[in-house]
Amino acid sequence: MIFENQSKNKKFLLVIFFIILIIGILTFLYSPIIFQEGNPWPQIKGIVQLNFTSQDIVKLSIGENKYITKSKNGIEIVKSYMKDRGYDFIEQMGSGYLFQSITGESAIATHRYYSRFYSLWIITENTNNIESDNSLWVTAIVDDNIIFQYPKELPVNYISEVEWPPKLKIEDKSFVCNPSGNEIQQGGKTELRLINNQSYCVTKESEGAAGSVYTTYTYAFSKDNKTGIIVFTLRFVQCQNYDEPKATECENERSAFDIDIIADKIIQSIKIKSE
Repeated sequence: MIFENQSKNKKFLLVIFFIILIIGILTFLYSPIIFQEGNPWPQIKGIVQLNFTSQDIVKLSIGENKYITKSKNGIEIVKSYMKDRGYDFIEQMGSGYLFQSITGESAIATHRYYSRFYSLWIITENTNNIESDNSLWVTAIVDDNIIFQYPKELPVNYISEVEWPPKLKIEDKSFVCNPSGNEIQQGGKTELRLINNQSYCVTKESEGAAGSVYTTYTYAFSKDNKTGIIVFTLRFVQCQNYDEPKATECENERSAFDIDIIADKIIQSIKIKSE
């Protein structure tokens, strides 16, 4: 009896040993995949949910917009998920998939593999709350007779205001645009743009410094048979400075960010008092 118990215990310990050995070997062989996102437990939990529940897309954490799907039909699952949230698929740009809602809000889903069987998605939504929430806007007065509104701060995490609020001036001359130049050369690049059916002469001048790019924007436009001009500078941190997942979040935010829409709303708010 004693020998039988000892034999069973040895078999049990032997099984445990081989299980631990197999797990150790698999971890060693596949550690670049398992630990590619740092802590593997959110991904492991998501994989369990994909295989043992009816979910076909799982959000991995509350604080991040990171999701996991099976690789097979992964993009179709994401398209269906975004459709349920009110977004239609627009186009693919490399590993990014661009979506837009009927109200003009944009979102981008960026894909990367987590082994050949599973896919990770970071979904960044640009809800443009800054456009609809007037409490985020401040009124400014120029020369006692020009009033305009601008946002207190931009609704972004990886782009910051440097020269802000925008400087506004009205010049007593007709609006003319002469496209020319290069963004990274002195004087910048000037081009004619149509934003919300309004013509703008937009000049961008950029320079790099200490892991960031500083871009000065100049928007010239027609205003009461004169030329209006707003100027401001933004700082764009290089997304490669961050580790994952922040690097991808930064790239997604950069892709979805549309400064033209914000500049247009600032300009449309301009009111000139009669003398």
